[in-house]
Amino acid sequence: MCTLRPPAPFAALTVLLIAAPLTAQDGTGPRPKVAPSGRVTTSATFDGRVLRDGGWFTYTPSHSGPSRITIDYGQPHARDRVIFGGLVPYGEVWRVGANWATRLTLDFDVRFGDLDVPRGEYTLFMLPRADGGELIVSRQTRQWGTDYDPSFDFGRTPIDRRGLAETVGSLAITLEPDLPAEAGAIPSGTLRVTWGEAEYFTDWRMLWP
Repeated sequence: MCTLRPPAPFAALTVLLIAAPLTAQDGTGPRPKVAPSGRVTTSATFDGRVLRDGGWFTYTPSHSGPSRITIDYGQPHARDRVIFGGLVPYGEVWRVGANWATRLTLDFDVRFGDLDVPRGEYTLFMLPRADGGELIVSRQTRQWGTDYDPSFDFGRTPIDRRGLAETVGSLAITLEPDLPAEAGAIPSGTLRVTWGEAEYFTDWRMLWP
């Protein structure tokens, strides 16, 4: 009697399909884990937009937007490493994140520290030091984070530093507004870069009118 045999490629595929579940069950196969970094967007959102004549068009009070200050950055995790003064050396320009460059988008003119930045898209870098540092705003955009070219610098502003009582495991960039705000006050707040055992920070303020 003639016995039919499956074609060789089909037989190999059958072996793989049977072996894969067995490997997963016995714990010898690959297992899921968190990636070294992710991508995060933080923003401060406002209740209207700037008009061409310099005025402010406000939507209904129940809706926010569409104007924003937005920062999009790669979020690395400490993983028991020393961050500032270790993984991120003092006195060297840092991408303020991981992987692709950290992108700053402004829907209106904003002052960071003592630097006035017109509306538009920029890249943020930082020069950390043990007692402070500098925030760098670059006109170069959408590049890899380590591709820093000082010829594209729009400007720099000093930033302060403070130590933290508890270690922050994942990089966090926040645009903290000053709230509650007095009636008629121009929107303002604090830009914070927090990671490891330190936080760097500077003021931000909408330029108005």
